[in-house]
Amino acid sequence: MEMPPTHLAVEMAGSVAGAVLGGLLLSVFPDLVLIPALTVILIVSAVKLARHD
Repeated sequence: MEMPPTHLAVEMAGSVAGAVLGGLLLSVFPDLVLIPALTVILIVSAVKLARHD
């Protein structure tokens, strides 16, 4: 499956931005807050993906 170059660029930019933001949040919030929040986000994303037709 081919992906248009603009879509690939947007995906890459979002990934880099998420990694940078996540790294910055590590110094602001304790692990006890970030890990459950990330767990919820990943579960919601997985459910949405599973329901997609």
